[in-house]
Amino acid sequence: MGSTLAVGFSRAVEPDCLFAAGRSAASVARVTETVPSITIVPLAELADRATLIVLCVRNADLPVVLGDIRPGLTDQHVLITINNGLPLRALAATVPGPVAKLIPSVGNEIGVGATLLTPGPGLGERAVDELVTLLRRFSRPFLITEGQGRAATDLASCGPALLASAARSMVRAQLERGTQLPPDLAEQLVTQSLIAASQLLAEGACLDEIIDRVAVPGGNTAAAVEASRDDLTAAWRAAFQATASNEGGKPLPSL
Repeated sequence: MGSTLAVGFSRAVEPDCLFAAGRSAASVARVTETVPSITIVPLAELADRATLIVLCVRNADLPVVLGDIRPGLTDQHVLITINNGLPLRALAATVPGPVAKLIPSVGNEIGVGATLLTPGPGLGERAVDELVTLLRRFSRPFLITEGQGRAATDLASCGPALLASAARSMVRAQLERGTQLPPDLAEQLVTQSLIAASQLLAEGACLDEIIDRVAVPGGNTAAAVEASRDDLTAAWRAAFQATASNEGGKPLPSL
């Protein structure tokens, strides 16, 4: 999600205010390919260039990255992690300034989708407001608690991939029935359904309203909704349990 946030922030700030640092040539190349205007600096110099620092690294790599940037940090630096599994109190105990958690969504690259902001120790109301204003330039920001993080991330950040996977399953199920539709046409049709639903939602419709407008009582769509409801709920329950188990199974870094 580092590249997604780089693109998002490039929509929000002037090019001379956007910096990135990486631990490998490959990671730096990915960022510069995605955002050519970004300025690459060594990790050890990052705190000299920016007061808002977003750590887009795995928990396993966090101790090394923090070790490189910590000497330059002051109480004026806001440190943000994108890792749900890292308690903010643990991060706050190792740095002099305020901390927060930020979860992006792939749609941020084109100025849409949610960002989930969890204020941590030391981050005052004014700083939260400033962050929300910044995030609003490329997303729809939501303030959440740390306890809400996993569930909210499933819906907002994992959501686009999960919905695309569900749409792919719709296509597969229809093709497995022996339909005469070519696969590429089936994908185009379900894609248009996603676009239509998204546009209706953007214009103010709610999920239930879309269902009710199409699934009239006694109709084919109503029959399909009823037949799939329990299995879909079970499938989503399993998906969310998988994210929770995967996150919970990763050891916390020693900061």
